[in-house]
Amino acid sequence: MKIVSSLAFAAFMVSTTEAFGPAQPLKGAVQNGVANGMTMKVNLGDRARRTKICAILDANPTKEIVETVLLSDEYSTTVTELSWKVRKAMIRKIKKQAERYDIAVDPAFGRKDSQEEREAKEAVVGAANKIARAAAFEAATAETAAVQAARKEKSAAKKVRAAEAAAARKAGSASAAAPAAEAAAAPVEVEAAPSGGEVTPKTIKALRDLTGAGMMDCKKALTEANGNQEEAAEFLRKKGLAQADKKATRVAAEGKIAVSNGSDGKAIMVEVNCETDFVGKDASFLGYCQTVAGAAAAMGGSESVEDLMTQEVDGQSLEAGRQALVSKIGENIQVRRVKSRGDGSTTVGGYVHLGSIGVLVEIEGGSEDLCKDIAMHVAAMNPPFATADDVPQDVLETEKRILTEQALDSGKPEAIVEKMVEGRIRKYLEEKCLVSQNYVKDGDITVQQLLDKNDAKMVGFTRLVVGEGIEKKVDDFAAEVASMAAGK
Repeated sequence: MKIVSSLAFAAFMVSTTEAFGPAQPLKGAVQNGVANGMTMKVNLGDRARRTKICAILDANPTKEIVETVLLSDEYSTTVTELSWKVRKAMIRKIKKQAERYDIAVDPAFGRKDSQEEREAKEAVVGAANKIARAAAFEAATAETAAVQAARKEKSAAKKVRAAEAAAARKAGSASAAAPAAEAAAAPVEVEAAPSGGEVTPKTIKALRDLTGAGMMDCKKALTEANGNQEEAAEFLRKKGLAQADKKATRVAAEGKIAVSNGSDGKAIMVEVNCETDFVGKDASFLGYCQTVAGAAAAMGGSESVEDLMTQEVDGQSLEAGRQALVSKIGENIQVRRVKSRGDGSTTVGGYVHLGSIGVLVEIEGGSEDLCKDIAMHVAAMNPPFATADDVPQDVLETEKRILTEQALDSGKPEAIVEKMVEGRIRKYLEEKCLVSQNYVKDGDITVQQLLDKNDAKMVGFTRLVVGEGIEKKVDDFAAEVASMAAGK
C-alpha cells in the first residue's frame, strides 16, 4: 500500500512540473531578505520623487512653472536624490520642456557632486569645525587656568594669614612670659624696616599686579626689601633678567603667529616663539603676542626685530615685557620674525590657522574679505610662488634642463622634445603658482578667475609657519637610561 502511494505521489509531482515548471523560491521571504527590503525602500523613494516631477510634466506646464518650479533648486535637489537611470530620464524630460520655451538649463541642474567636489566641501567644513573646536579648547584652557590661578592665589593668601596668626600667637605668648624681652625687641623691629612696611596679602597682591610675577616670588621679594614695593619690584626685575639670560640658549620652536593692521594700510605679521605647546596656549603668552603685533603695526612696516623690541607699550619696552614673561612662565620666549605687506595703495588681508600658520595676501582692488579667502587657500595649499613672474629664472632653467634630458633619453626627436618641454613647463607653472591653482573653496574656478570676478589683481603673499627652520631637540631616552646605568 505504501509503495503504491509513493509511486502515485511521484507521478503527481512529474505532471505538476511539466504543467507549471519547476518550483521557484519566494523572493524576499528567505533569501536576501534585508537586501531586497532595502531595494524596495529605495524604489519607493524613487517612485514618490518621480511621481512628484511627472505630475507637473504631464500637466503641460507653462513657461513660468518650468522656470520657477521645475528648474528651481528644490527640484534640482529632488532630481539629484533619484537613482541613476531615473535621474537621467527626468533630466532629459525637464530639459525637453525647457527647450519648448527656449529656457537655458544650468549644467549643474540635477548633477551630483564629484568625488573631488565632495572632498573640497568636506575639507572646508572640516577646517571650519577644526577652527571652532580649537577656539573652544583655547577658551576652556584659559578659563581653567584662570580658575586654577585664583585657587592658588587664595591658597597662598590663606597660608600667609595662617603664618601671620601663628606669629601673632607666638609673640603674645612670648610677651606674657617675658615682658622685658618684648619691650627690648620692639625698637629693633621698627628699625628693621624704617622705610618699608608689613608683608601682608594686600602688599603681595599689589606687587603682583604691578609686576605680573608669581605670588611666592612677590612674597620673597617683599621680604628681601623689608616691605618696600619699589625695591621689591627692582629685585624681581633683576631676577627676571637673570632668568631670561639663563634660558636664552634653550630651543624655542613652538609659539604663535599674530597679525595686526596698521593705520597706514599696512598689515603686520609676527612670530613669537616659546619652548612648549602648552605655554603657546597660555593667556599671558597670547596677550604678549598681540601686544608685539600691535607695536609692530605702529612702527610703520619695519621688519627689524631689534627696533621692535625697543618699542614701549604702557611705559615698558617689549624687551622688558619679554624678560618679565620669562620670569613668570619659566620658558625661553623670543620674538623671531616680523613681516609686513601693503603700501597704502593696495588691499591687504590676513589669516592665521590655529595660531601656527600665518598668511598675508596683497592685491590691487578687491576687499579684505577676498584677501582672507585667498590667504586661507595659501595656508592650505602652500604654493611656492604667487604668479609666473615670481618664479626665479634659475629655477625655470633647471626645470627645463631636467625635462629636456628626460625627453631626449626617451628617444624623442628634438623638434618634439622642445614642444614637450614647453607643455610640461606650462603645467609646472600651473601647479606651482597661486593664481593658476584651483580655488580650494570652489574647485570649478582658479584663483585667477576668482580675482577677475572681483576686479582684482594679485600682487603677492607672505606665509609663515611657527618654528620652520628651527632644529628641534630630540631626546633619546634609551641612550640616556643606558648612560645612567653605565654610571656616566
